[in-house]
Amino acid sequence: MNIHEIENLDENTVKAMAKEAIDIKGHTVYLADLGRYFGYSALVFADRRHIYHANDYALHHGDMKDDTQALRDWYVKTMNCKLFTEDELRTSSDDYSEREAKEYYLHNYYPMKREYQTMFCSFKEAAEWYKRDKESAIFSNIAFAFFKPSDRQFVEHLTELYEAFKACNNPLRDYAHAKEAFEHEMWNHEYAINWQGDYDVISCFARVAYKGDGTEIDQTGWPDEIKRAYHDAANHVLKKWNY
Repeated sequence: MNIHEIENLDENTVKAMAKEAIDIKGHTVYLADLGRYFGYSALVFADRRHIYHANDYALHHGDMKDDTQALRDWYVKTMNCKLFTEDELRTSSDDYSEREAKEYYLHNYYPMKREYQTMFCSFKEAAEWYKRDKESAIFSNIAFAFFKPSDRQFVEHLTELYEAFKACNNPLRDYAHAKEAFEHEMWNHEYAINWQGDYDVISCFARVAYKGDGTEIDQTGWPDEIKRAYHDAANHVLKKWNY
């Protein structure tokens, strides 16, 4: 099978071929041997829909691609870190990486519980239902996609869930959380060698005017405690880079 064939598999087909099915936070993760190329892999389903963006394949893990027990342990560990219950999404996360994983889940995995049409797809490539009824399609700015009119309640629930997540997961709520968040994004954006590092990092948390490396934290309106956290994070990252 190629990747497109795998992603088009329905749950009944996967269930029949799977060696094991594991419930992880309301998602069913099927472990199945997909053949020599993809190997012993994990396929994710929820609400009878294939959440294939969350799938993981043995071919990505060359060091253990032939060790099914090691792969199983890896899939269970990582799926528990990237799949979430709704209660978890409504709960604050002290760890910034977990907060990012929750937001990624809401943007990319949760919407796959229903059929949708991504806004990044050309009209020629669009699904037939969207071509027939695009004027009535419901747009979600969380999923960056259009949904069928019959799924309006689902889209509204996704929006409410995202707003609840944002309300209890403000990374700039105090010095410690802010410093962790700033450092995380500084490493993501290679701050020490990025000539527009300040703009790239600050833009993750606030709307600021583009001034390249001259972007000023004073544009943000953050309290002094948060500005201090930013400067301390920058000094820590630069020190680690030996700058």
